[in-house]
Amino acid sequence: MRKLFISTLLASFVFMLAACGGGGDTAEQTSDDTSMAPADDGVRTVEVIGVDDLRFAVPEGGERLVTEGSSGQFQILESIEASAGEELRINMRTVSNLPPTAMSHNFVLLTMDADADQFARESLQAADNDYISPEYEEWVIAATEMLGDGESDSITFTVPEEPGTYQFICTFPGHYSGGMVGTLVVS
Repeated sequence: MRKLFISTLLASFVFMLAACGGGGDTAEQTSDDTSMAPADDGVRTVEVIGVDDLRFAVPEGGERLVTEGSSGQFQILESIEASAGEELRINMRTVSNLPPTAMSHNFVLLTMDADADQFARESLQAADNDYISPEYEEWVIAATEMLGDGESDSITFTVPEEPGTYQFICTFPGHYSGGMVGTLVVS
């Protein structure tokens, strides 16, 4: 009886791990992947890192980046300054000590008129869509995939023509409300 219970318990654990995305091939794009190397194509590139203390960070404060404080070895990213119509590449990666089911990050740039609170709240129910509510996708200018530790993704987009402030957020549950938000300031 005890062996049956342990076998059932082990099978349940393996099933839960597989259902939550664990144990699969994690070799997607990693931080040492050459696809994340700066391209020499004239597109301005910002290296953004999602960290465990629910902040966007950068390796060092770079040109036209506003940083404040630090998160271990990284500077906390508050805002990115950009010119209207410029092409911008965001190389996003996650550095975490936790499994992806507990700590993953994405970078979602919203339109100026988007209600970030409503967007984040509605996106909590969209786990199968990287926590981006399909009902509010028209508010998304650009978004990376949801990334666990060591994973990375790159997006290139044209900065909106209308000057102003645009929010970028992480939509993993609890991250936006925990302060994982920044701004793209367009001039």
